[in-house]
Amino acid sequence: MMTFTLGEEGLEPLCGYLDSRTKGHKRVFFLLNGDLGSGKTTLVRNFVRFRGGRDDVTSPTFSLSQDYDDVFHYDFYQKEYNHLLELGFIELFEREGIHFIEWADAGIKDLLQKCGFAIVRVDIVLLDSGEREYIISDEYITSTQS
Repeated sequence: MMTFTLGEEGLEPLCGYLDSRTKGHKRVFFLLNGDLGSGKTTLVRNFVRFRGGRDDVTSPTFSLSQDYDDVFHYDFYQKEYNHLLELGFIELFEREGIHFIEWADAGIKDLLQKCGFAIVRVDIVLLDSGEREYIISDEYITSTQS
């Protein structure tokens, strides 16, 4: 487990650490957990920028998914696993790249584990100081090419 305490404008060390967790994997899934407004989309925006991508990363709340080259961003707020299966979203997880999932439920996590994909959980806690605490745990990450 690794913890970072950072302001919204200083996420480079966190992005560098997360990027390092993608090495050796065809697919990595970052499961983002935190209250509404805790900075989940801000983290994805900074990660895409860190990797030299675009600045116009937005929350996929209504579209459920946004793609930024090889970074895929999902927002499954109040969406249940079975509903996502019906919509065909699970097939999107086969794409090679880095997947950020906001509000992933236990069904999604179980599916990802059964598929042998690398999973990193990121819990975001908004502190009274305005900074955020990012708690990263590699729940299921191996050296295989998943």
